[in-house]
Parts: sequence; structure tokens; C-alpha cells
Amino acid sequence: MLKGRFPPSGRIEGFTAEIGASGSYCPQHATLPVEVTYFDIMEHSAPSPFLGVIDLDAVGKKGYSIPKMGTIQVTLFNPNKTVVKMFLVTYDFHDMPANHVTFLRHRIFLVPVGEEEQGPSPALGGLPRRVLCYLMHLRFHSSKSGKIYLHDDIRLLFSRKSIEIDSGIPYELKSFTELPRNPCYSPRT
Repeated sequence: MLKGRFPPSGRIEGFTAEIGASGSYCPQHATLPVEVTYFDIMEHSAPSPFLGVIDLDAVGKKGYSIPKMGTIQVTLFNPNKTVVKMFLVTYDFHDMPANHVTFLRHRIFLVPVGEEEQGPSPALGGLPRRVLCYLMHLRFHSSKSGKIYLHDDIRLLFSRKSIEIDSGIPYELKSFTELPRNPCYSPRT
């Protein structure tokens, strides 16, 4: 879905997102439209996912300038201007060389209470051990001078309904942030 290979069932107009960052400086927040598509997936009776794409070209040719380390906040609003989800992600790109790119993927899962922070685990007794509730994919690049920018777009996966698992086991939300490894940063082409 993130790469657009799965055909959407339809579009919903009117979603917006407010983007902000903090660290050694706080860039001005930007409010941008979000192109939202939805998908009909009939697996595990899970709610149909939405894909939101925030085009960052509107904030400038290079993207949205951010400090080398800090926190990014993306608040997603529905057409009624009600908050759908507020994503908060900490990052550290102090060692990112000039003219390089990387990405960050922030996932929020519904997991059994007390489950250790490890990779996705297999289902037990036919019930999923982890259910993906939200995902945010961010792309970054550094300029010739070493400034860091969020660039291209921000991709969000979310659901129109809250996800519940009726298993008798208590569940909680846990977030995981992933960066590429070996190499963490790639030269810009």
C-alpha cells in the first residue's frame, strides 16, 4: 500500500495534517492537505486501512527543514477538523553526511500487555499477537551544507475504526521506530 501497488477502493477529500519539529531550533509548523485513499481488505475482520500522503513540495523545493536531532510531530485531522492521530517521533541524524538520504518508519501495534519489545511474533491459537494500528513513513535528505530536510512526502497508514481484539487477553499500544541498517545513510543520486 505504501508504494501504491495495491489498488485503492476510493478517495476521501478534506483531510489535513500539521507538521512540526523541535530540537536545537523549532521550524514554523506547516498545515498541508492529505490525499487519503481507502482499501477494502476482508482479512481477520480488521477495519479497512486508509493511506494518507502528505506532499512536502508545498513547503519548499528542498522540503521541510528540521534540526539534526529532535522530535517530529505530525497531527492528522479528518474533514471535520477533529484529530485522528498525533504521531510523535524522536530522531537523531547528527552523523548524517552531506548529500545523503535515509528514511524512518514509525509503527504502532496493539500487543498483549507485558509482551517484550521484539520483532513481530507468530499468532497463538489463531489470534494475532500484534496488530498494526498506525504507520508513518518519513524520508530525509541532507543538503550540501549538511542541513536536514523532510522531503518528498510523508505516508500514513491508519484505520477509520478503532481496532479491538476479543481474546480475553489485555492489549496495549506500543510503538517501534525503524531506520535502515548497513548503510544507515545512502548517497543522493
